[in-house]
Amino acid sequence: MKLLDIPFDDRRRRYLVFQPDGLPDRLSLASTTTTAAFEAVGSSHFFLSADRQILAKVVPDKFLKREAPLKWLLRDYLEKRWLAQSDARKEFLNLRILRRAGLRTPHCHGWGISLNPGNRNASLLLMEHMQAARPGGEVFDALDEDGRQAFLERFCREVMQLARAGYVHRDLHYNNLLIDQHENIVWIDAHLRRLPTKGADQWPALKKSLTVNKLRGEAYRAEAEDQLNALWHQPQ
Repeated sequence: MKLLDIPFDDRRRRYLVFQPDGLPDRLSLASTTTTAAFEAVGSSHFFLSADRQILAKVVPDKFLKREAPLKWLLRDYLEKRWLAQSDARKEFLNLRILRRAGLRTPHCHGWGISLNPGNRNASLLLMEHMQAARPGGEVFDALDEDGRQAFLERFCREVMQLARAGYVHRDLHYNNLLIDQHENIVWIDAHLRRLPTKGADQWPALKKSLTVNKLRGEAYRAEAEDQLNALWHQPQ
């Protein structure tokens, strides 16, 4: 555990960082054109370290203290801060599940919380900045049809790898992936849930994770379902 007083674009915020790994004693974070691109496809805020090695993901409180004080106190302050149910902690644990399933993720440098009630940005996740990687959606859109089919085949194999470990992704779309310089899939923005314990309910839960808009149309959703169905029913 480490207490860090971190400048964010010259505004200092203090965080208690858990499970630190490879963090410097001093860390300075700033907004850049790179972080603006991340923010354009999500609801979180992003910052880069001065050496561009660490990417910080910050999730603001869900409720405004002045507009919904009771909800803010119970959910954002007590539950997420004092009971350590922050978005950063959940994502840190989910990224660890992905790695245990044999999937690639960025290296995590730790997760933190701010106990300061005046800091709306209580949740902090610190991870490796993969400078040469591209968003999966950007890569998919630039491919020809043969390339998209090959991309979808690799994607389905890794979705099934996660399912064999007992989990399904709750937000399964290409921009929750990065493609690194070696064309490997790297899983980011991890939102997982366990597959049902009852065997008959597992395939329907996996199939339900495939949606038309997130997979670029019904043709690709149907193709993903066919591929996953074949993999699911293969003899173990």
